[in-house]
Amino acid sequence: MKSSDREAIRQVIEEAYIRGIHETQDEDLVRAGFHPDFTMLVQQKDRMVKVGLDEWFVRIEELKQQSPELWAAGAVPEFHIIDGAGNAAAVKLDVFRGETHFSTDYMLLYKFEEGWKIVSKVFSVPG
Repeated sequence: MKSSDREAIRQVIEEAYIRGIHETQDEDLVRAGFHPDFTMLVQQKDRMVKVGLDEWFVRIEELKQQSPELWAAGAVPEFHIIDGAGNAAAVKLDVFRGETHFSTDYMLLYKFEEGWKIVSKVFSVPG
């Protein structure tokens, strides 16, 4: 994978995911870096629930109401893996909100004509 692709992937995740989802909930910023068919797979006991962007925004608002002090802390990513081949890539990162380890995320991206887009996510939360 070219270093320019790695940097472009990192930038998409920092802008659309960290800034867009975690910090501002700016739908335009999010939609610029996520594919319209994005799906987050959420494990609930022995099944998986597919969550699209619209439902994710609703879930974020609920999380903000449950833990306003946590969501007031800035989000900081710690990238571990940015790897890919051709037009496909995978990223592993940890997200910290203040001193709190918020999640470990595994994100999948495809490269389209307009650039890299996040197409899927699975995650683990400490606890």
